[in-house]
Amino acid sequence: MVFNKVLIANRGEVALRINATLERLGIDAVGVYTHHDRGSLHTQRISENYLLEDLKQSGYLDIAQIIAVALASGSQGIHPGYGFLAENAELAKACQEAGLIFIGPPAHAMTAMGEKISAREYALNAGVPVVPGIGEPEMSNEDLLDACAGMQYPLLVKPAAGGGGKGLHVAHDFKELRDVLPVARREALTSFGDDTLLVEKYLLHARHIEFQVVADNHGNSTHLGERECSLQRRHQKVIEEAPAPRLSQANREIMGAAAVSLTSAIGYQNLGTIEFLVDADSPETFYFMEMNTRLQVEHRVTELITGLDLVECQLRLAAGDLLKDVIPSAHLSGHAIEARIYSEDAFNGFLPTGGVIGRFSAPAAPHSVIDTAIQSGAIVSSSFDPMLAKISCWGEDRDSALMRLKDVLSDTVLLGVTTNIDFLIALLGQADVRESNYDTKYLEAHQLARAHPSAAVLSAFATIATQSTILGPWRADGWRLNGMPLSTIAAYVDGVRYDVPTESDSKLVVDSFQDDTDIWLHHRTFGTWFVKESGYRRASSDQLSDEIVSPMPGVVIAVNVAVGDQVEVGDALVVIEAMKMEHVVRARRPGHVARCNVTFGANVRVGQLLLEVVEDV
Repeated sequence: MVFNKVLIANRGEVALRINATLERLGIDAVGVYTHHDRGSLHTQRISENYLLEDLKQSGYLDIAQIIAVALASGSQGIHPGYGFLAENAELAKACQEAGLIFIGPPAHAMTAMGEKISAREYALNAGVPVVPGIGEPEMSNEDLLDACAGMQYPLLVKPAAGGGGKGLHVAHDFKELRDVLPVARREALTSFGDDTLLVEKYLLHARHIEFQVVADNHGNSTHLGERECSLQRRHQKVIEEAPAPRLSQANREIMGAAAVSLTSAIGYQNLGTIEFLVDADSPETFYFMEMNTRLQVEHRVTELITGLDLVECQLRLAAGDLLKDVIPSAHLSGHAIEARIYSEDAFNGFLPTGGVIGRFSAPAAPHSVIDTAIQSGAIVSSSFDPMLAKISCWGEDRDSALMRLKDVLSDTVLLGVTTNIDFLIALLGQADVRESNYDTKYLEAHQLARAHPSAAVLSAFATIATQSTILGPWRADGWRLNGMPLSTIAAYVDGVRYDVPTESDSKLVVDSFQDDTDIWLHHRTFGTWFVKESGYRRASSDQLSDEIVSPMPGVVIAVNVAVGDQVEVGDALVVIEAMKMEHVVRARRPGHVARCNVTFGANVRVGQLLLEVVEDV
């Protein structure tokens, strides 16, 4: 292999994943980081690190700095990971000009497939069916509205550049299309530096199936089977598995051949993913959706059923090895499934969260892989993607893989930040999921409810609270002022008050973390709970409330009203951005704005009062 040293142009879990393979192969790794990531786990694990200055944009997106670091460090190649610049043709060109090897596809292939409008043309020319749609560079919002006049709703608005589900919006009528176009354009520009949009027919019932394609530098290509990625929220994947449980062998062969045909047609090299939508009502009908010209987050499930290290495959292909030597056989064994752990309140509209991780531990289980860069004390910022970790498990069959994943999730302790772990466990337990009876809209149509805390969990909280020096024996809510304890403590869970007996003597063993006067609890059977003690007051989310509070931490990117303005139910009042997602805070009642506590550019916390709307008498 030609590599003695490789620069990893990424951060966090992605950088650690690439580094693991480099270490195993005896190749020195060079890491990069910005001021935000000082002391982060990837800078601790990678021995040679360089600081990237945030100049006009994030240092992780600064091609000139990254090339300079690669040359200064004596690296022979750059691995972009699977985010940031991973699908940036300019980085591939800059590597070639600097005499460095880009560990990924050539620039011309990235250009062809990295922009969805041109990708559609290449797919059509290769005989691969595409979803009907409209979009051209330089088309304004008004141009798109006019061009879509004859299309049947619902329609999907998506950025022409990039992927990962960012900037996607469904419009059910003309008014909704007009409203979402500027939002999608802003999100596209923020996420990918290109605000070109594509509008496509939206399949009401579709499954998301993708094929892992592999090609060498000598004109040979193949695929390593498919992955099912239909369980999504906000068009971003939550659960992925391989092989796809309901794909017929006939469709598997036809779609696999189409994926390889398109890969060859564009002269692709290295690893990539061809993504299809399969009509759930007519499974023999499928459409090309896009190609990701990089390694995918969910590549682990393919590794688990093939026994391959896909990062090693990338390195060897980039070094010029023949496909037959890199992948001597494509034997698939068993079933693999992966869950993404996000920093979000999945039981409350999947709103982003954040904060400081008080405690984190994950089990080392057989046939399981945990990819993460978080650790106790790490700050979860709204500046980056909300994914904190991913857990991938293998089993001899789908049922055993599902059971193993549920067990590993149940034993994963993550306290201090609200995550979707309990949601994932509940989701995997649904009969529809066990029977693979779902499509891409399943999570939208089946909103899982958060269970109430068990008496055992509340009893464990009371035991910890009464013994805690943080809470203290002189709280007026839970203790008499003369020092004599009351029989109950007021505990607030999800805004609901529970009067918990102090004489609980709980025998339930839980993992716990204390944050000021609050307590986080975890039990593998009863889940994770954030319990706020005593005089905690949560602003009401009832529709009759005058108070409009922030549903998530983030940055205010638009304030659409001022004091005295009249509003109607549903009016957009404030827009908050967090983790590359915009959330519109709307009026819940008619009236006038009596108070406005935010301005453009302000950072807001969860529950922070934004506005007060008073009904006119």
